[in-house]
Amino acid sequence: MEELTEPKDLRDWAARTFALPGLLLGAVLAAMVLAELQLHWVERVIGAYLVSTNSDRPESGAIWEKGHKTRSARSAVERLASDREAYQRMARNAGNLSEIVGSLTPGQGTMLSAEHFRELYQKLPQGLAADMISPFELLRLANEGRWNRTYLEKTSDGLMVYLLEPNNHVLRQFKVAAAPLALLARRADAANQTLEQMPGFQGRIYPADRFFAALASLAEDERRGLVPQPERLLEVSGRITRVGLSDEALAGFVDIGFEVRTGSQSRVLLLQGQDWAVWRLRSLLEGKSPPSRPAKSPLEGISPQ
Repeated sequence: MEELTEPKDLRDWAARTFALPGLLLGAVLAAMVLAELQLHWVERVIGAYLVSTNSDRPESGAIWEKGHKTRSARSAVERLASDREAYQRMARNAGNLSEIVGSLTPGQGTMLSAEHFRELYQKLPQGLAADMISPFELLRLANEGRWNRTYLEKTSDGLMVYLLEPNNHVLRQFKVAAAPLALLARRADAANQTLEQMPGFQGRIYPADRFFAALASLAEDERRGLVPQPERLLEVSGRITRVGLSDEALAGFVDIGFEVRTGSQSRVLLLQGQDWAVWRLRSLLEGKSPPSRPAKSPLEGISPQ
């Protein structure tokens, strides 16, 4: 029972400390510490236990929340990257501006090369193109060599266009309102419609032979003002059966719809004529006295020196 009592002095402490059981216990503890330092067996055992019970533990706590946020952020970034790549691919393959605008939602945007935007610009109706930006200003920017890319961003009420330098400095920006964009969409849909299905031509649809007969009675410059690109009509595969004249003018131009029949299929090709020329032709078609032509500029017909 003496071993169970408290040591009485230092000699008693030393005797008990260096006794065989104490030495064995110290050796075992020292061996365990050295093994842990070399092999990290404690961490391995704890880690193996946690892995084996991981599926049974609830997903709660700061670490779990951080993991959830990390996975959610990674998924969001992957979706954004995938969406952006899809928009860029769609934009590169787009044949007209309406296709790009129709694929975007407000707040989304896409990047085009300057060359691609110039191609899309040339396909726009003359009135809309001039209303967006003057072709002379676009030509100046292209000739300066600083315009490298074009960023299109759809907004809730239109489309923002940014002409950019290589360092993303904005050379020029302008906005296209919602109404012209709706007109572009309507023109794109015309390929699968008839004139009656397009509200802009209601009550102003004429047989093609009657239209071309009235067109032939006009002077050459009037015909050019009415149909500035007759070559596009010559490229049509099929027969033009009817022609519709819109009653809406945009930047001095009016839509003219040519309904083309190929077999049993009908489609509408839209061109734009100057409003004064369209009004003159419409008066002839309706048997009215045509309005007078706009006064010529005093400089018209004078060649530059």
